[in-house]
Amino acid sequence: MTLVIAAQGIDFVVLGTDSRGTIQDGGGTRVELNIMMKLTKISKFVGILMYGSADQATYFIHKFKSTLKGENHNASEIAEKLADLCRHEARKVNDVPAVAFPTFGFVITGLDKKGTKYIPRCYTLDSGSGFRLGMSKHGFALEGKPMIAYYLFAKMYNKEMNVPDLCTLVAQTLYDTIKVDGDVGGKMRIAIIDSSGIREFPEGDINTWITKWELPS
Repeated sequence: MTLVIAAQGIDFVVLGTDSRGTIQDGGGTRVELNIMMKLTKISKFVGILMYGSADQATYFIHKFKSTLKGENHNASEIAEKLADLCRHEARKVNDVPAVAFPTFGFVITGLDKKGTKYIPRCYTLDSGSGFRLGMSKHGFALEGKPMIAYYLFAKMYNKEMNVPDLCTLVAQTLYDTIKVDGDVGGKMRIAIIDSSGIREFPEGDINTWITKWELPS
């Protein structure tokens, strides 16, 4: 399992993920691997977070990236194009006998450039809905194992938060979930998408945000 987070500011988005993947055989034997890469840069202003069945999700992202040209795509454009590709790929196995279609999903997030303004966007897309796009109405998307995250975001989040405060909220939400949920773990990755593009923060910054956290009352 996993926890992925996309949280919108006024003109930026903060992304966060853990790195734990779990493998379980038919007899219930389980192995945890803390090497999963759940955050992918798609273009200058767009990133994709994935959760669920990693092999299938990774294949979809890899194939999607091979179809793109240029770097300056809007988040809304990427979301629509990825949804089209996912639905096309899913139709290929309609007649193939299988126990169930793999369960996985994506959070597509980033900026739409409108003139000189950058507008944050956040979309959800998953196999369970037949790859129908959803749009976050709260300003954030929490997928995977999100219950602790929903509690903290309900207490602390607002769209007016500045970059350090929103990064702190995302970092501590990942940290607190890792502490109490064995399905979430490994190295945390946090990135920002703003007018200069997408970039990841170093581990030292993440540790600083965690140590200055104040628990919600």
